[in-house]
Amino acid sequence: MGVLNDVWRLIKAGGRERARTDYAEALRQSADLAEAMAGADPAAPAGTHGTATANPFANIEFMRQAIPVAGTVVALAPTGQVLGDVPIYAVELDVLRDGAPVYRTTYRTVIAAGALHNWQPGKVLPFRVSPTDPHALMLG
Repeated sequence: MGVLNDVWRLIKAGGRERARTDYAEALRQSADLAEAMAGADPAAPAGTHGTATANPFANIEFMRQAIPVAGTVVALAPTGQVLGDVPIYAVELDVLRDGAPVYRTTYRTVIAAGALHNWQPGKVLPFRVSPTDPHALMLG
């Protein structure tokens, strides 16, 4: 019975916290933290997630305009850089876009050890590519 009581206490606390949450302020704080972590212009790619920037609104706009493509992992190698304690990898991809020939590019991203199996050669991942720059990719 103690577990159910604890679950009920968590539900009530979550409800109270949700009522006090200022979502606009939380989003602003998240963007501030992301900019600080990137240590760069919020509109510039951070180099840790492809074309993604520390500005969530720029990322949303990129995703809105970008073209869905498939990226097949050809190779991956650590760059020697880390974000926190997670290594940044250079992932070599063959990108397949409807109506265009396959091309090769490199996508830089952080990959946790537990997710490395998703990035092995031969894996096909969904990406979005800029309509004006075929090497500007974002996962998703």
